[in-house]
Amino acid sequence: MIGNPRELALKYFAQGADELLYVDVVASLYERNSLTEIIEDTASSGILIPITVGGGVRSLEDIKQILRAGADKVAINTAATRTPEIIRQAAITFGSQCIVGSIEAKKTGPGIWEAYVDNGRECTGLEVVSWAKRLEELGVGEILITSVDREGTRSGYDLELVERIAEAVSVPVIACGGARDAEDIARCIETTRCDGVAFGSLLHYEGATIAEIKHAASSKGANVRLVPESSESRPRDLDSENSFRENKSVSIVDYGVGNMRSVATAFKSAGAEVTLVSKAQDVKQAERLVLPGDGAFGYAMQELVRCGLSEAIVEYAASAKPLLGICLGMQLLMSSSEEFGHHSGLNIIEGEVKAFPKPQDIETTSERIPHIGWSEFKEPVLASWAGTVLDSLTSSVDAYFIHSFCVVPVSRENILATTDYAGRRFCSVVKKGNVYGTQFHPEKSGLPGMRIIENFCRL
Repeated sequence: MIGNPRELALKYFAQGADELLYVDVVASLYERNSLTEIIEDTASSGILIPITVGGGVRSLEDIKQILRAGADKVAINTAATRTPEIIRQAAITFGSQCIVGSIEAKKTGPGIWEAYVDNGRECTGLEVVSWAKRLEELGVGEILITSVDREGTRSGYDLELVERIAEAVSVPVIACGGARDAEDIARCIETTRCDGVAFGSLLHYEGATIAEIKHAASSKGANVRLVPESSESRPRDLDSENSFRENKSVSIVDYGVGNMRSVATAFKSAGAEVTLVSKAQDVKQAERLVLPGDGAFGYAMQELVRCGLSEAIVEYAASAKPLLGICLGMQLLMSSSEEFGHHSGLNIIEGEVKAFPKPQDIETTSERIPHIGWSEFKEPVLASWAGTVLDSLTSSVDAYFIHSFCVVPVSRENILATTDYAGRRFCSVVKKGNVYGTQFHPEKSGLPGMRIIENFCRL
């Protein structure tokens, strides 16, 4: 027992962690899924960074419950090796960006690794590099590669393994297993094409702080999000009084898709009175409406229609009251999407949802699809942020993105902010009257995200 998961999560968030990873390494062995309560507790604590959860995931319903508990991504290992089709089904339902292919790799010969499950106890017979490629084909949006030989040893990452996976797939790759010190982590980032590094023991046993790790990585030329020095980077007191609490009401559309808990927690942290609404009449009567979402466009529209909410949201938008779409919720505001076929949207803002082009040359690109991580959003020439949800922010701000598709509004007047990624400039914030949408997650974007939420509460 190292400590309370919630307290450790708060500690690492305050230190400047970019993401939290929870894995029950023996969940499949004991046929359990016991992390839901821990995730609910963590997501409700005011942590404003993404959470990935793995262990014991056996069905689409398991994934749905984990996401609703507060997770942003779900890592799948054992179930994928036994029933690979679950990956394809999960990607179609929840979106590739939410699904992480977790691989436990054990070296069996020079340049050869086999995939294991049950915390390295059971060999699957799958060659690791081929299995990583197969997972990408099935639809995962990210690969978490853990060296079983190095895990917990503090002997350094298996750099050869990490590089072999990174050069084989076009989705982001996260290296895990064996972090020794801050320099070791920096070396992994510098010498491999991984997109992130995961580590636990080094922090738990206070071998290094996140600030020290990021400084080491930055000194090697890595593009890292530096730790803010301001005390405002620390979690806010969710029970503190402020000017919104008495009269600013926010209704969050609950249609069974996405991370409601984190969104609700962020708005409560801003002092709003938060209500989850799942009936058309409650949507129409809302003072301020938030449409969140993590998943695939077609499935989300299907659920909005099934719940009888699509027409109510359109009617609400026409009332000129404030509406904020978050990530998938922003995409649903558009006319249509090409994700897994052609699907009609709410058509509140005229435009399409288009896929990022896949990198043609994996060996030379440094930006992978899905777009997962911290990127800048900028003020375009034709837009002003004054008096909008972006009011008081500087013209270039970092936020947390996780998506494979982006919106293309018909009118440039609807583009409030843009972001550059993978050789493409895309619309990252839309505006039409009092209707807004952010492609990133403000509730996962630290202090700038909280300012957006507070500005929305002031509309």
